[in-house]
Amino acid sequence: MSDLGFHIQTFQAEDGAELSYVDVGSGQPMIYVCGFGSTIESQASFIEEMSSKGRILVFDQRAFGMTPAAGEMGIHRTARDVRALMLHLNLDSVILYGYSMGAAAAFSYVRQFGTDRISKIILGDMSPKLINEDGWNLGLYQGHYTREMYERDLEWIRSDYKRFALLVAEGLLFPNTPEGPRDFTGCADEIRSRILRRRSDLIAQTLIKGMVDITPEHMAANYHYWFTMAGEDFRDVLPEIDVPVLILYADPGSGYCPGTAKYMGEQIPHAELMPVYGCTHMAASENPMQWRGAIAAFAFR
Repeated sequence: MSDLGFHIQTFQAEDGAELSYVDVGSGQPMIYVCGFGSTIESQASFIEEMSSKGRILVFDQRAFGMTPAAGEMGIHRTARDVRALMLHLNLDSVILYGYSMGAAAAFSYVRQFGTDRISKIILGDMSPKLINEDGWNLGLYQGHYTREMYERDLEWIRSDYKRFALLVAEGLLFPNTPEGPRDFTGCADEIRSRILRRRSDLIAQTLIKGMVDITPEHMAANYHYWFTMAGEDFRDVLPEIDVPVLILYADPGSGYCPGTAKYMGEQIPHAELMPVYGCTHMAASENPMQWRGAIAAFAFR
């Protein structure tokens, strides 16, 4: 039993890597794939609450939390690790829930394996394509994130990680509209001060800590997670999802706009949309009652 109150187990991926996971509750299994930087520890309250409704499985992705960096890393490997956990436990009819980067891993799972072993999918506030280009404006930062910014971010992850991470945190913490101005300037200290002048609540502090106060190993691994997530285009995957899908999204949002969710709802054959109003990308923390209630109602009804 860990300090979190969960029994931490490990499973072996196809390449031999050992990943830490928790498996709590009973009944219908749901694998929750966390967002960028999130861990079993950071999601403990969600895991505990949802375990009263069904069987909840969460693993620390490679270089996150209790799982060391090993082998290939990125969302495509995370998708294969999801598959490895299913096979390890002989799970079938799984509800696959991905929040933010975890939703990108869910898209990758469908591209690699279809919907084999999956009964439902929950997508939490994500876009199938983050880079806005060639007429596409439903990506990251509500249409503001360009390929030039993507290339810059990859450079900063390796040379000025805190600056990169704080800009991401700032872009996710404040409600916006696609037409609203955004500030992508400043050094790390300036960006941190700018954030905390506008928002210093526990949600902001926790996000900054989870994004910035991490090990050098985790920082290095995040290059691969950002490269595979932000550089991918999953729009072609959406029509191939042939199981029921819940699209949870923030309105007005910050990372993505409501129009992104509407687009996905039009492309996925069996999708329903659930807005969480008055929230940013941090909707799961800003309005946990509605967020968790929507997940439970869809997953375990």
